[in-house]
Amino acid sequence: MLPYTPQTVAEALLAVLDHAAARHRTCTLAIPGGRSPGPVLTALARTCDAFVRRNLHLLWLDERGVARGHAERNDLPTLAAWESGGPLPAYVHPMPAEADDLDAAATAYARTLRLATGGRPIDACLVGIGEDGHFASLFPRHPGLRELDPVFALTDSPKPPARRLTLSLGTLRDAGFRAVLALGEAKGRVAARARRGGDPALPVSLLPAEGTTWFLDDAAMAAAMA
Repeated sequence: MLPYTPQTVAEALLAVLDHAAARHRTCTLAIPGGRSPGPVLTALARTCDAFVRRNLHLLWLDERGVARGHAERNDLPTLAAWESGGPLPAYVHPMPAEADDLDAAATAYARTLRLATGGRPIDACLVGIGEDGHFASLFPRHPGLRELDPVFALTDSPKPPARRLTLSLGTLRDAGFRAVLALGEAKGRVAARARRGGDPALPVSLLPAEGTTWFLDDAAMAAAMA
């Protein structure tokens, strides 16, 4: 577990992305919704050099099943946060969660994912968590935790809206690097529990320790160490 600052997280992500771009001439980053990623994305956009920017594919961990442009979309605030720090990456791939047929949308995004990565795992993921330990749209004890497809649809999300698209646990476990944000006392307690691993009641604990780095703010660090 490392102390959180937006710049520290951004630098960790950029190191992974720069290495991937140098090796493969492409790099991929999957990002979450919510409030916590905004400062990191702004810092990353400020730090991101032209080489990474022109080779970077920006993906999403999940998206809510509402119309494009809707205030509840995950992509709107995250793109705004990025643009407040600098130009968008060359390739931006929002999830088509506004589709009536979510299963077809999941299949389409799996194809987008495969083309963006060249069939490799995602290089880096920025992961935000809920106070129940969920991340992306992977919820405690939900059947979706056992989903084998790389992207799948939910119509029964425990948190509204019920309709969503999400990357699967397997896709996120396979990623090269995961930066997990735990901000605030409650999420610090989640971080402490997650270190024990393997609890389907706490989905983030199912991520492998190798390749996963936790970033905690002061309140979260104090709670995790209590």
